Amino acid sequence: MARAPKEETAPVRKYVVGIDLGTTNTVVNYVQIDSVEEEHPKIETFSILQEFAQGSLEERNVLPSFLFERLQEKPVLPWKSECPFIVGEYARERGAEVPARLISSAKSWLCNPRVNRRDPILPWNSPPGSQKISPLDAVNYYLSHIRSAWNNSFKQKLEDQLVILTIPASFDAAARELTVEAAKMAGLPEVILLEEPQAAFYSWLSQSNAPWRDQVKKGETVLVVDVGGGTTDFSLISIDEERGQLSLKRIAVGNHILLGGDNMDLTLAFFAKTKFEAAKKKIDTWQTLVLSHACRKAKENMLNNPDIKSESVVISGRGTSVIGGTLKTSLERKEIETVLVDGFFPVCAMGDAPRDNTGSGLRELNLAYAADPAITRHLGKFLSQQTSEGEPVKTPDAVLFNGGVFQSEAFRSRLTEVINNWMKDGKKNSIKVLQGADLNGAVARGAAYFGLARQGKGIRIRGGVSQSYYIGIESALPAVPGLNPPLKALCVAAQGMEEGTRADIPGHTFGLVIGRPVEFKFFKSNSRREDSLGQLHEEIPFELEETSGLKIDLPPTSGLTPGSVVHVNLQVFITEIGTLEIWCQESGGEGRWKLEFNVREVIK
Repeated sequence: MARAPKEETAPVRKYVVGIDLGTTNTVVNYVQIDSVEEEHPKIETFSILQEFAQGSLEERNVLPSFLFERLQEKPVLPWKSECPFIVGEYARERGAEVPARLISSAKSWLCNPRVNRRDPILPWNSPPGSQKISPLDAVNYYLSHIRSAWNNSFKQKLEDQLVILTIPASFDAAARELTVEAAKMAGLPEVILLEEPQAAFYSWLSQSNAPWRDQVKKGETVLVVDVGGGTTDFSLISIDEERGQLSLKRIAVGNHILLGGDNMDLTLAFFAKTKFEAAKKKIDTWQTLVLSHACRKAKENMLNNPDIKSESVVISGRGTSVIGGTLKTSLERKEIETVLVDGFFPVCAMGDAPRDNTGSGLRELNLAYAADPAITRHLGKFLSQQTSEGEPVKTPDAVLFNGGVFQSEAFRSRLTEVINNWMKDGKKNSIKVLQGADLNGAVARGAAYFGLARQGKGIRIRGGVSQSYYIGIESALPAVPGLNPPLKALCVAAQGMEEGTRADIPGHTFGLVIGRPVEFKFFKSNSRREDSLGQLHEEIPFELEETSGLKIDLPPTSGLTPGSVVHVNLQVFITEIGTLEIWCQESGGEGRWKLEFNVREVIK
């Protein structure tokens, strides 16, 4: 007699693991799910094993988000790795020597809709013969390294734990889908996505040095300013009350601004270059990139050690006339703070818009880097966008700083000064600077705390989708030679709709073309908070930004010919990871078609 198949039991999750997959650094924190202390649990940092020179291995609390093609180096990791790249700190070190072969900012490429993120395009502008991979593969390699390092250290496999993966709040649905896909490729079949500014706020909630309930009160709004290695993000979180308890709600997020510590390192490199040139020592483009790497080390060392007043900067020379083959100068703390404070945090009015791109007719293709380095002007624009036309500008009551950049008291003080100038202009009280922030590891720590909150062991921030989403609807107008019918914009997801929400779009029936290739255009906005689900704009509002579209051939139901137009009603579904599905249900029929953001197509 045949035995009944043995039922497989799901593994018991012991840990919540928060992964901050940063643009320049990746950090992992973890906490036991059965932590007794609910509000202030013991959250620990995972030391990540990685390769270094001469085949050595070291554990570090940070895995730099860099890849460098293996040339002669053989992998020495204790686990089998099929990654053809060195991952982490040694990759960054090798990249300082040969910058054209270094892969960096993969996360920013992952949310770039103007390239095919599945194509092998990285390293960007690398020399012929170098191995290239896609942004999707690069993120997969980072997460695969994290998974292998964890499984080498713990009996409980990472894929069996509750894994929270952080992303920028401005990631659109396509970038979120790609992030989840990269995690699956890395052997993590189930991950939960969390927006980075929310994670920083969760970290602040979890700390016990300065209890959060003593610092904020009902009706106040908190501004989260997150300046990382490669990006700057802004969020607003309101403090509400439910059943006599304070509650939190994320009400606005800014754009994904490619501006951060990397820009500061390059700025210091150009500053140091002027010192070399004043001493009649020529610095070429290659040396400038190496100099940026050296300046980063000097900056981080001084920021981490307030007693250090200056740091030496040494790079290799390019000629035989240089004694010892090196060039040397120094950076003073006061020089660093003056150059960076005035360059990145200048005093400005809230209405001073960031500078647009230069007027050059030709430029290199690359990431959409911010043209204006003034973080204060970008912040002023963000806050101005949160106010309806004709109303006074709404200003926050408190600010929470996040990111290693803000380890410098000079940066925090200047930004606070600028915000207080805006408050004074609006006849508001000075802003409160929230105490107890963990400026380096907050995102990973907050992700771990969020996992506990999902288990009912902590306070949660209500937020939903961070932006409003729209689909283009072709207008029904008589044909005009040489002119396509204009598009209307239908709101298919209002900002703040909670994950897991399924809703019908009321009051509208549309014609869906089936049986032949058609294109759907999608748009997004982080400033139109008043738009509601189903709201139809007769013209595309100027605040809307086109995002990844969808080209598809929807199969016809029986009895219909290709090119038929079917009357449909729309239903939307916000998935648990924050992506958007649109279902087209045939009116009075059984036909049903799903539309979702296509991550393969690019905007032309």
